[in-house]
Amino acid sequence: MRWIPILLAASGTIVADVQAEPAVEFELEGEATLVVTPVSETDGDGDIDSFLSEWALNATAERVLDNGVRWRVRTALRVQQDHEQRPGFTGGFGDQVTAPIGAFSGLSAAPGRDDSDLRGRLETAYLQVDGGYGEVRIGKDLGVANRFFEGAPSVLSHARLDSPLLTPSNLSAIRTRHDLTGPSLKLSYASPRILGLRAGLSFTPEADADGLDRRPAAGLGLSAPDIENGVELALNGTHRFRESGLRVDMGFGWSSADVSDRAGLAPYSTVETWSAGTRLETGDWTFGGSLLRSDNGLPDGDYSAWSIAVSRPFSGLDWSVNYGESDDENADLGASAWQLGAAREINSSLQIGAGYTFETLETANNDSESHAIVVEITLFTDFLPLTRN
Repeated sequence: MRWIPILLAASGTIVADVQAEPAVEFELEGEATLVVTPVSETDGDGDIDSFLSEWALNATAERVLDNGVRWRVRTALRVQQDHEQRPGFTGGFGDQVTAPIGAFSGLSAAPGRDDSDLRGRLETAYLQVDGGYGEVRIGKDLGVANRFFEGAPSVLSHARLDSPLLTPSNLSAIRTRHDLTGPSLKLSYASPRILGLRAGLSFTPEADADGLDRRPAAGLGLSAPDIENGVELALNGTHRFRESGLRVDMGFGWSSADVSDRAGLAPYSTVETWSAGTRLETGDWTFGGSLLRSDNGLPDGDYSAWSIAVSRPFSGLDWSVNYGESDDENADLGASAWQLGAAREINSSLQIGAGYTFETLETANNDSESHAIVVEITLFTDFLPLTRN
């Protein structure tokens, strides 16, 4: 019996030592999205894919040390069935096999491709260290110009009008999200937020990723860009006016990279892109807009796009109205589109949305348009939340 106090004291010391070690928090999350287009009508070269889908598995491990420094490892595996003519938003809208593809826009006057294969990619795999001097990330990740983006709100997450993740119509050509390098290996730094402002820098040695949403190294016809030494600078700001309750978020981005043609055909040089966007929230209303301009790395090949939107909840649903336009001198096309959408979060694991989308695309050869009603169903699951010492 006299050993009991000694054993209790020893066990208490061991427990205290274990508790003193910083805990590791681990989360495994799943997400599945289905986009169905039950009603559609097309004219010209318009084409609608009635069933699109994506499955994602996200894993995060995080540890906060005693000095406040946070270590995080994050991975994301995604599998996607997108429109067969628009994998990664890349698109061909002509018949010139030697026509170059825009180094940023991914659009071309070359013939399009039909790729109906199910595509799976490790889109994210980075190590992050976050402390009082800012945040550093290294690995497969988006650049700061994309991460600091602000713009038009949308109740649809994947089949949205601007920079869609899943593209029901092959006429989609509006992209204001500033993503030059895609999920290529990169090094990024983001400063602490001071007086509402945060700055960031990313460097990508080789933009060779074949991502699901962005394929910087993909080509069409006989031409394919080789993008190297990508640099991104970005600034994000946020401020809430106490008297009115108005919140203003702003994002600015600039990027540049060296571009050459793998086949030695296109006159690529340096690609330069800039973007700006804002979002305003007051009461139940949210307004937003963004614009982007890129020289596509080509002489006389400028790409420009802009979009605006307003959203608010009404009658138990979240509503948004979006409008946007784009112009690509290299691909010789102009596009305009608008979308009315409504969505509802049924519970923490299920969200359902629907929208009507009207898109037009003018090319050198013809004019096309599409009308479509899309339904977007998203399921969320937390598989394995754990905390371990």
